[in-house]
Amino acid sequence: MITRLTTVRAGALTTVQDAGRPGHAHLGVPRSGALDAPAMRLANRLLGNDPDTAVLETTLTGCALRPDRDVAAVVGG
Repeated sequence: MITRLTTVRAGALTTVQDAGRPGHAHLGVPRSGALDAPAMRLANRLLGNDPDTAVLETTLTGCALRPDRDVAAVVGG
């Protein structure tokens, strides 16, 4: 079953980030990815996810989300 998250407040800068695209700069693809990659990997490990699973990364004011059922979540960084 898929859990839906309703965005209550998006915050000033909330993005979906993963491990990025290292090794493709010669093709014009920037590395990108999570700003705090170790925190992303730790959060995923705590949840039992693959270390490079995409996460929500937020800055400044944070965000507020409402799931449609109980979920496990990690806040880190």
